[in-house]
Amino acid sequence: MNEELNVNVGDEVLYRQASYSRIEKIATITKVTPTGRIRIDESMNQFDKYGRQMGNVGCRGRDYIYILTPEKKEEILRKNEIKKCICIFADLKNTLTYEQAKGILNILLGGKQNG
Repeated sequence: MNEELNVNVGDEVLYRQASYSRIEKIATITKVTPTGRIRIDESMNQFDKYGRQMGNVGCRGRDYIYILTPEKKEEILRKNEIKKCICIFADLKNTLTYEQAKGILNILLGGKQNG
């Protein structure tokens, strides 16, 4: 983390929040000052030119931003789609019809026999 980030407004970066669950998001650069301070759309914090959160970080630790690789972006987008599916299912699970449930099971089981 000693390498300066060479980013511009509008660039996407990997935003890693300080937490035990290692939350990672795709963020967009909203401002870069002449001294290298960086702001992103996913956080109210400011980052230095090396991607480290600036200011008092308290007991939870420091947030970081990194250059977003195509592989990491694809991984995050895939995880987000799975989370979206789980949330929608959680909201609608009590209103499923029998036929809808059978269709979902068929998809989840990959076409294997299901009652």
